[in-house]
Amino acid sequence: MKQLFLYGCPCFEVTSKEVAENFLLTKINEKEGGYTAAINALKLVSYNENPITKDVIDGAILQTPDGFGAQLAFKLQHKSKVIKLDLPGLAMELCQKNDLRLYFLGTTEDSNSAAVIEAKKIYSGLNIVGNMSGFFESQNQVENELERTKPHIVMISMGSPRQELLSANLHKKFPEIIFVGSGGRMDILAGKLKRAPVWMQNNGLEWLYRFLQEPKRMFKGQIVGGFKFFKLVIKG
Repeated sequence: MKQLFLYGCPCFEVTSKEVAENFLLTKINEKEGGYTAAINALKLVSYNENPITKDVIDGAILQTPDGFGAQLAFKLQHKSKVIKLDLPGLAMELCQKNDLRLYFLGTTEDSNSAAVIEAKKIYSGLNIVGNMSGFFESQNQVENELERTKPHIVMISMGSPRQELLSANLHKKFPEIIFVGSGGRMDILAGKLKRAPVWMQNNGLEWLYRFLQEPKRMFKGQIVGGFKFFKLVIKG
């Protein structure tokens, strides 16, 4: 699995879920933690405009293609066909198969608790050692929880860029933990949001499904970001 660059932004050439799974398992076995970054069209734009986004993405141990924008960029710049990697799903499968300790951090208290229950139903035997909503008062609360529960992987559902910024900060104190940005996955598990049909996921249209679900929230970011992304594509 090679790390290539999409309009300057680093991203691994992920052609199968198994390759990424082995990568993360090796890191855990070697006690080399870090955080992941899912790369999509908006992240590529932000990488080129926002120094904070650039620093956070550069510091990730695994940058993965997340949707149509990254897949298109790989095709245009490297003539490579990559998959859209479901990092949250991969994290839960990895913990289930290898008896790893998992922690759920993010979203509301109700959604977080419901997500824990649903995840244990879907992934039988999943060892979720703790959970906390994203509305904590200080990072110290999170740090105390991680010290108590000692997870191998922490899924963080807070949306970008907050989840990546928090992951980068927590990594400094917990260098052996893998932090996985999970976006709206906990809300999906809790039944608060619906995930796009598989055919839309496979054709890079999950962004469109989310837009149709939450048009007001996503309108400005998707439309403006989309224009900026295609300017990157045109410039090459």
